[in-house]
Amino acid sequence: MYVNGRQIKDIVTYLNENGVRSSRGKPIGKTTVTALLQNRKYIGEYQYRDVVVPNGVPAIISKELFALAMDRLEKNKYAPSTYKADDRYLLSTKLICGCCGATMVGESGTGRNDKKYHYYKCSNAKRKKDCKKRTVRKVDVEEAIIRKTVSYIFDKEIMDGIVSQVLQWQERENTTLPLLQKELAEIEKSLSNVMAAIEQGIINPTTKKRMDELMEQKTDLEVKIAREEIQDQILTKEQIEFWLSKMVSLDLANNDNKQRIIDTFVNSIYVYDDKAVINFNC
Repeated sequence: MYVNGRQIKDIVTYLNENGVRSSRGKPIGKTTVTALLQNRKYIGEYQYRDVVVPNGVPAIISKELFALAMDRLEKNKYAPSTYKADDRYLLSTKLICGCCGATMVGESGTGRNDKKYHYYKCSNAKRKKDCKKRTVRKVDVEEAIIRKTVSYIFDKEIMDGIVSQVLQWQERENTTLPLLQKELAEIEKSLSNVMAAIEQGIINPTTKKRMDELMEQKTDLEVKIAREEIQDQILTKEQIEFWLSKMVSLDLANNDNKQRIIDTFVNSIYVYDDKAVINFNC
């Protein structure tokens, strides 16, 4: 669910509504779900104190799925303004100040009659650096970007072009994946050597440091391999057209669907005081 785009808070709600409880019989919280997503025991790693044993217990999910979840968790660390004041900032990490090139972040404030306002502000201006870019109202800029994206992308000629581009892209030979797999095999061989040393009683700070380094490299490679394998899946013209048709039929009154449109098609938006320039992924 997490890899497919569901938010942690939504997963918490889903689990609690379906009667799932913690090991102590209490309702599931965000901390519990975050811990579940990072539990390496699910991919077969057994850890006792500072010693990690790969394939020490039966795995219940694939390493590829785990790597994709870790990748999304890592990315979300750098988008702290995605959710604030129980409201979603759909353009977080996409909106860029046209004056100075800094990222614009979600903010909120309370005006007269305790009415709350939501807007995006240049991060440099927020830190009182040399940028005089005015704030932009959240609802105005988000609705404008959604309308422009939908009107541009869902044009028949553009959609036909997307289908052609994807088909052409799939025909290219993937030279990256074999190199990554070879590198992963070498890392796993090195890990086996370290584990052999541990089994012989050679446990010291150097051994632990080396194992930590190798595990970090292994995780990074598994994420890269998972990405390449997903990109390497061959889709037919009919499958691509069907996927696009499903995107066209999304209910844009739903914020989740708006987020899907933005994440899929929008690369970046440069915002000036009198205009916005959208860079699309296609």
